[in-house]
Amino acid sequence: MGRTAERLHGLDFLRALMMSLGLILHAAQIYLTMPIVDYYWDDARSPMMDALLIFINTFRMPVFFLLSGFFAALLIERRGLAATFKNRYQRIAVPFLVFLPLLALAMTPLRVVGRHVMEKGHLGFDWSLLQSSHETWNNTHNLWFLYYLILHLATLWLLYTAWQRVSRYRRLRIANLFRSRSVYSSAAFLIVCFGLGILGSTEQAGRVSANLSLMPDLRVYLYFGLCFFLGWVLYDRIQDLKELARRWKRDMVIATILLAIALASFAMQGDAVNPSYMTMHIALSLASGFSIGFYMLSFVGLFSAKFQSLNPWVRYFSDSSYWIYLFHSIPVVGIALLLHDWLIPAEIKFMIVCLGATISCLVSYQLFVRNGAIGQLLNGQKYSSVPWRS
Repeated sequence: MGRTAERLHGLDFLRALMMSLGLILHAAQIYLTMPIVDYYWDDARSPMMDALLIFINTFRMPVFFLLSGFFAALLIERRGLAATFKNRYQRIAVPFLVFLPLLALAMTPLRVVGRHVMEKGHLGFDWSLLQSSHETWNNTHNLWFLYYLILHLATLWLLYTAWQRVSRYRRLRIANLFRSRSVYSSAAFLIVCFGLGILGSTEQAGRVSANLSLMPDLRVYLYFGLCFFLGWVLYDRIQDLKELARRWKRDMVIATILLAIALASFAMQGDAVNPSYMTMHIALSLASGFSIGFYMLSFVGLFSAKFQSLNPWVRYFSDSSYWIYLFHSIPVVGIALLLHDWLIPAEIKFMIVCLGATISCLVSYQLFVRNGAIGQLLNGQKYSSVPWRS
């Protein structure tokens, strides 16, 4: 038996929340003032959506990849290497291979309609408006995180196999480098935060974002791989969960101050010809890297502190989150397109889209997924039709 036999309900819930926040994030993208979305950009826009997107994007995927590394380490200790990778293949690789084509079949027509609305001002379907391979076949859509998680798990397999060939003495020396102090003051935390800063410095925004192409992006792979690595180390130092639970408020404050510094640096850096660009860009990148690091630890601490016991409704949400993430883009974009000519504020449209998409996801989960073959594929088991009998 591993170092903890208990189900970590708080971290299960945190992982589910990070996945489900994709619905909020992708709904907000439609109403941004920043021109960064190509599939559909509504005429109603709000800086509040920009702020929401920046905040959620700062921690969401880093936390998810950290938890992926944490639970991978937990599974290997409990089940062994072969059983762990069989489980990850069934829960990650198979859903990716099954649902990516289905998602593409649904999202590509919605993308055509969205482009038609943006360019011609009314609903229509003109396939010629799609120009690039990214808009047709070369697109992992919102399943990009599964794609990179598969790459990280494949790397883990290779590293774990090579690790077994290293002498016991050297393994102990390397392990002690990360075990000697708590995770938030260890070499691992510094490596991750500086690494995020260095990789983030290659982007004007000071951090690396998703790449939806089927061609792997080395920076995306390394950026979220560092978060995966920190999760692995955290499981190796699982006793630190109690300390993180105790200090989550302090870590959250530090993370938010660093995020404010990063945003101020971004505002002041200007373009590359600005004499202070390099200084501000370095400050932006390092503040972003350490902000992400402290956000990861603060959210782990918060959910370890507040959600230690089993709650049937929280468990139901956790069970449904995988389906919510796989399916949500379809109702989000579909509902937003139906609202395109409503002359109401962006914030109200955003709330309607979020509510409608959430209802669509939960109803479809309850009726068609939870107690059927899809639910077994996504969660590894079938459930009772009612949450309190899970």
